[in-house]
Amino acid sequence: MQYTDLTRKELQREYSRLTRKYTDFIRQPVELDLTTEDPLPGCANCRAVKHFGTVLDKELRDTGAAHPAQAPDAVAALATMPGCAHRTVELCRKAGVRFDAIDHCTVLARTIPEDIRSDELTHVASVFAVSARMAALESLQGTLMRA
Repeated sequence: MQYTDLTRKELQREYSRLTRKYTDFIRQPVELDLTTEDPLPGCANCRAVKHFGTVLDKELRDTGAAHPAQAPDAVAALATMPGCAHRTVELCRKAGVRFDAIDHCTVLARTIPEDIRSDELTHVASVFAVSARMAALESLQGTLMRA
């Protein structure tokens, strides 16, 4: 479901559902910094990068909240809805995960630790996906309020 196709009531319902999920992330934060540059070009942990991308694809598919982007200095880059990158990063930080917002719509994961477990990586990707979706919904709800 593309978020831009939802009614105001559907947007509010989806936002409430995501807020409950996000609250669980806040209660049990994972402290992980993905902002430091990877010393090995291309990331030594390619399997983790692929897993991260798979989880994000699953969680963001068809929402329009974010999609993969290219960035030469990052292991993963995502293009959020215009104007949502900084809010996405802010929400992630509150849940203990640090990403970089490099402009109004691009968020980077510059490195993924080699020793990260699959379940931790799934959690981190979920934190990002939920944060991006919440930021997109906040933006769309704000647009509807002004209309």
